[in-house]
Amino acid sequence: MRRLIFLTCLLGLVLTIQAQDFHFSQYWSNPTQLNPALSGLMEKNVRVCTNYRNQWFQEVSYSTYAGAMDANLFRDRLNGNFIGVGLGFYQDVEGRGEFKNNGLNLSLAYNQKLKGRKASHYLGFGLQAAYFSKQVNIQNVIYGTLFEINSNTDPIDFLNYNRKTIMDFGSGLTYFLNVRDKHLFSGGFAVMHIARPNTSFRTDISDLLYRRYVLNMSARVAFNNQKLALMPVFLFQHQGPHKELNFGTFLQLTLESKERAYLYFGAQYRLASFEQQIFGSDALVLAVRGEVKALDIGFSYDITTSKLRTANSFFGGPELSLQYAFSTANGSLSKYRKKAMRMPKF
Repeated sequence: MRRLIFLTCLLGLVLTIQAQDFHFSQYWSNPTQLNPALSGLMEKNVRVCTNYRNQWFQEVSYSTYAGAMDANLFRDRLNGNFIGVGLGFYQDVEGRGEFKNNGLNLSLAYNQKLKGRKASHYLGFGLQAAYFSKQVNIQNVIYGTLFEINSNTDPIDFLNYNRKTIMDFGSGLTYFLNVRDKHLFSGGFAVMHIARPNTSFRTDISDLLYRRYVLNMSARVAFNNQKLALMPVFLFQHQGPHKELNFGTFLQLTLESKERAYLYFGAQYRLASFEQQIFGSDALVLAVRGEVKALDIGFSYDITTSKLRTANSFFGGPELSLQYAFSTANGSLSKYRKKAMRMPKF
């Protein structure tokens, strides 16, 4: 009975609501999903990223998988400037697989190095083309006259909404400041779903996907001879009637500078707004990360602080991220990588 109720509600939702994008609490761990201008912005020249998130692990809810590979090219030929390219995918699964979002995106970016006496500045611009599909499976739903369109007509056949494929586009800007490889600041702004594609399964209904506006900022302030660093983070997203605000800070501990071994731990607080409501408490996000040479692994946990805590007993969502960055044979010989400039990690 619970499964029937869940599937029935799900059917109503996918036919009537306007879609909202998935999100990660460790949004920095998959930068091309956040802003296409971040493609290739790294110390090495190739990066592989993966993410997994479960909204409420003790309930049947949402699971999100994502992966990406990006690289920077022609840094020598362009005198320190570079072109970034990225390829990413994701799958968002609702319930036991009855509703799925699958996406594939290609990003292209250019980062221009600006002159500075005591600091390095980069200004970047990126474009993204995306292809994604929505799929619903309600073969196991038991329905009566309430769901009949015509007499004895199967709504699956009548509506033909098993799968919907969509093309989409996005763009973004990013700015990065490096002061003597000690203090960093980065900020970016992106607009996703520029074309506002129609996501409805039905041909007689228009369900335009809201544009998503993304503003992110982060910094690194080092002290105690760079053994410690404070790393505040900020993210604001606005998509139709939905708004999300994340802010917090992390502490970076240097375990071994020669081996590039670091430990990060910190917290974020997330506020959310729906329709015309003001921002309300959504979750407290606790996170820890470990970085050794090219490998970066992070784990976070969302503790629900909204009214939904009465339904899930304060349990939230675990999230796991992994990054691996390396240089190719040609990249390792680059004169611009012999003294690798510190890049933003958040």
